[in-house]
Amino acid sequence: MLRVVGQNPRPDGSANPLLTAQPVEWGRGFHGEEIEDSRRFHWMGLEAGFRFASTGSLRYLEISTYGHFHDLSQTLRSYCADEAATFDLTPGWMQLSIEIPAGADSCELTLNKPFPAAFYPGDERTLGVQIREPLLHADPARHAHVARQHSNARHNREEMLGGRIHLDSTPPVLGIDMYGVCNVKPPCVYCEWDFSKDLEGEHVDAPFDLDTLAAYGEFFDNSHQLVNCSIGEPFMMKNFDELLEAFGRQGKVLEMTTNGQILTDRNIERLVGHSIDLYISLDAGTPETYAKLRNERFEDILSNLRRLNAAKGGGAGLPRVRLVFMPMAVNQHELEDFVKICADLEVERMVLRPLNYSDSVDLRWDRSGYTFDYQKELLPFPRLVELSAEAARLAEQHGVALADQMDFGGESQSFVESFQSYPAQAPAEDPEPTADEDTPPEAEGSPPSSGEAPGEPTAATQPEIVEPALPSLGSEQEPICLEPWRSLYVLRRGTLPCCYGGEPVADFNSYREAWNGPEIIAIRESLAAGRFPTYCLNSPACPIVRKHQEAGDLPWHQKAKREARRGWFAFERATAEGWRYVLAWPLRTGVRFGVRLVKRPAQTLRETFGRPRGE
Repeated sequence: MLRVVGQNPRPDGSANPLLTAQPVEWGRGFHGEEIEDSRRFHWMGLEAGFRFASTGSLRYLEISTYGHFHDLSQTLRSYCADEAATFDLTPGWMQLSIEIPAGADSCELTLNKPFPAAFYPGDERTLGVQIREPLLHADPARHAHVARQHSNARHNREEMLGGRIHLDSTPPVLGIDMYGVCNVKPPCVYCEWDFSKDLEGEHVDAPFDLDTLAAYGEFFDNSHQLVNCSIGEPFMMKNFDELLEAFGRQGKVLEMTTNGQILTDRNIERLVGHSIDLYISLDAGTPETYAKLRNERFEDILSNLRRLNAAKGGGAGLPRVRLVFMPMAVNQHELEDFVKICADLEVERMVLRPLNYSDSVDLRWDRSGYTFDYQKELLPFPRLVELSAEAARLAEQHGVALADQMDFGGESQSFVESFQSYPAQAPAEDPEPTADEDTPPEAEGSPPSSGEAPGEPTAATQPEIVEPALPSLGSEQEPICLEPWRSLYVLRRGTLPCCYGGEPVADFNSYREAWNGPEIIAIRESLAAGRFPTYCLNSPACPIVRKHQEAGDLPWHQKAKREARRGWFAFERATAEGWRYVLAWPLRTGVRFGVRLVKRPAQTLRETFGRPRGE
């Protein structure tokens, strides 16, 4: 029997709120339980309340809310006995902590406005905000942490909406670098292991421990989400348990990637009960393809995931498992196999994550009889769009929640139109669309078939139905990319403004200065003005820039700069010498010209400049 580490007493003997939590009853004003992303939640109307037993001491009610408004215009107000508090709701899931005075046996909640009904047509309910995970505890330190994190997130969004480029808030999302050693040797075929280790330089062996978190100060304390971006396997850390405890003590969510090969019973015990989004890199639907990418451990990973799912009590338990598929030339034919695996394992989400687009990566591996060439594995953008549409169709068909990272940062309208022009492939066994399927765009407006009666209305003669515009939720007030406002990645290889950043803007230890340093200030200033800065244009993996480029939204000079960069790296690969060839060209040409001029002066001058004077 696996024990639940997240519910065990803390090493220092202090009270664990998960261990001392008291029952909470969903009262009036809450709609029935629903499941999204394999997690239970309730919609709240405009008024609702929680019920619980009274005690003679101060307690705290912690809830997780999902705000749909981007402009801080929706507020939640709590009333407990004679105490009242107001919370501006930030978009997405966010923890809130409410003081429950001694003797109180209820907490009433009110919203200033509902989620607009236009977003859920046909649903007669009044929906306000999604709420999950009520936790009633007596830990004042945890309450202070959660309150500080929400205050910082709200202030950060306020500054972003106001166009501020020098921020008083700290990043709500903090990228961390927990561990730098991996258990897969040789590395995965698409991993620039040696190059990444070289970039870490003198910081390659820098520790990540409780002292590191203390040194981060408010950068750690104010963040509500941690993203581990290690070039390594976190389960190989000796101090993994104490770090998870520190993250959980402050109510933080940890995003963590693993190859899943050492999900032993012990490591499963360490995970269960912790608020972790666990990304498993699988990228294949069969053992044969997995062996071309890594090794022969495919079936072991599936077995590990089944044991993890059983230990955490199914899809509604913790951690939340995300199974990752990176479409490449080698695996694109296995998309449906992968979706079926996600359904069989009952993972919380399938993640479609394109292979990082980079003209400079020059990885070649021969593995399991297959030659993997990074540049040849990169799929053309139209093909990625097709696979995104196909993944959405397959995920819906098999009941799998999908997170498509092609959607990172939202989409320009031109991209939406471009995406819709690539219909999902129909299943091989049912090539004709049924009445329940969308009509492919190319079929719209086509002439009637021979079976149609003359004069019968067709798609071409039907009046176009224009859907009414949805009410604004405030997203139009946001810059074209939010990352330099809300995130900072403090990695051994350098400090980056986002997870897709190219070159570091500062050293590993200079993150404080970098947060409001000239490089990030310039990035924010450009994005706030609606244009991409040079830094983003020089970050080839950024999906936002690429979507705008493919949709034709980039100004001509920015597109030309991107194309010139692509041409340069293509030239480097083609010549194998690249820059050395170009820099040496004038010298080589001059030497050859001089030698020929000495040997055959008249012929050399005639060939080079035309007919010399006097001839």
